[in-house]
Amino acid sequence: MTEPEPASPAESHDAFHLPPPSIWPAALALGIALLLTGLILNLVVLIAGVVIAVAATALWVRAARREFDALPE
Repeated sequence: MTEPEPASPAESHDAFHLPPPSIWPAALALGIALLLTGLILNLVVLIAGVVIAVAATALWVRAARREFDALPE
């Protein structure tokens, strides 16, 4: 007795979901770059990098959660 082949992932969903473009990954990269540069240069650049990195991470998570909540079930 043969079993039916399972449907491929493309056939099991109506459409693929791609996230919209976001500035937050680039802002996080900038914050990390400033943080690492601040380790070498001075404390002001380090603090600016930490603030930018933490803010970008928080805003990126907030945007992702809002997008996830808007998805149909």
